[in-house]
Amino acid sequence: MLMGQMPSYYLQNEENWKEQMKEQIVSLKREIENESAHYDKETIANMKAELETCEIALKNNINYLYYYDNSNWKINLLDEIKMTKLNMIMNENIQDEKIVEEKINLLEKNDFATYIEYQKQDLKEKLNNKEIEEEEYNDEIYLRDIQKKYEIYKENSELFNWKASIYQDISIMKRNLRTGINTQTGKLLNLEEIKEIEDNIKILEYRLENNIPMQSSGASGRAVYEMLAPTFSLGIISILMIMIAGSSISTEISKGTIKFLLFTPNKRWKVLLSKIISATIILIVLTIILSLISIVFSNLFFKEAGADYVYISSDGIVKSISNGVYQILYFLASSIDIFVYMMFAFMLSVITRNTALTVGISIACYIGSGIIMQIVNQIVTADWIKFIPFNNLGLANKIFANNVSYLAMQSASSFLNNVSITFSLAVLTVCIILMIITMFDSFNKRDIV
Repeated sequence: MLMGQMPSYYLQNEENWKEQMKEQIVSLKREIENESAHYDKETIANMKAELETCEIALKNNINYLYYYDNSNWKINLLDEIKMTKLNMIMNENIQDEKIVEEKINLLEKNDFATYIEYQKQDLKEKLNNKEIEEEEYNDEIYLRDIQKKYEIYKENSELFNWKASIYQDISIMKRNLRTGINTQTGKLLNLEEIKEIEDNIKILEYRLENNIPMQSSGASGRAVYEMLAPTFSLGIISILMIMIAGSSISTEISKGTIKFLLFTPNKRWKVLLSKIISATIILIVLTIILSLISIVFSNLFFKEAGADYVYISSDGIVKSISNGVYQILYFLASSIDIFVYMMFAFMLSVITRNTALTVGISIACYIGSGIIMQIVNQIVTADWIKFIPFNNLGLANKIFANNVSYLAMQSASSFLNNVSITFSLAVLTVCIILMIITMFDSFNKRDIV
């Protein structure tokens, strides 16, 4: 039975992999001895090569059943040994025996660094044989140097390690730069996208050098918490601010208390402006308080330190800010979306003078706009869609995009309308101005009953 034909019970209990490896070896020996007449020469050769490779894996305490992929260097090396042995058996060639011995020696010595050097030699041979272009060769050498320096994929657990995630991102970005094509969308890269990729590579190199994981990698319990906390906290603030803004004018009009404010020497626009300023101050204070509570909670309940935020400064130098400052800034950036919904609620409150209707519509827009826009972006491909205000929210994730892996960003952009921060700010600013003009015009001209 070949490795690719293993029954499901081999994959159900990883704890007993050594016993299962022994069973696999016995099974292969039995089939080679008793069933060889039923197989062709190539199949027998495959079974013999796999048998010898399994014996080598078991001897060197390598689980060759459950990590049958090229993410771990030992598994990759065992695959190379198997292919070399297959060639030896098929062609009755013993000249490759020295190569096999060298590779087995690498396994026994756990010599990851030398294995990378062997890979670089293979790349050099491919370049000399014109199997790959020089640009691809340079990229692959660069990646192997990173893999060697930071010991990426050295252990099986590295498959889910944040360094491995960064390595994958760099590999994809290097290929995109080399080909000039975005592998996710299939579109040609423009100058802005090329510059963005080059900056992202610098940031990821800085993370590796300074041991700073990406928050989105979920490398720790704290990282997971710091991804979820803002969503929960800011959701509460959003509902609260919508209720405050939605009831600020309509409630006072319905109760008649607005008349007492208008009897003062202050003009109507000052009364409305004071309410907007008061609500904005409440929003900022609540946001800062909840961000500080989140930081304190993280420090109390998680032993690991929070990851710093890494970015490219205006002068092109990679810098970082502390985790605490980043958390506060992220909360504040997220409050921009809340401010937009708050102004929307203010406008509806002035126009409709109905608290229940205002709050209901505003909360419905807050909860459902994201899902609706995802569907619309999938269906409509016209450029005008990017002018829809709801398509320009989520500024915090655009401002702090460097905390999300490149692959995740590309996956998101495939179903979201990808617009720049500057464009989004411009669209939202215009919308806020229009809402302010509408509400002030209505508040100044309509009678207060």
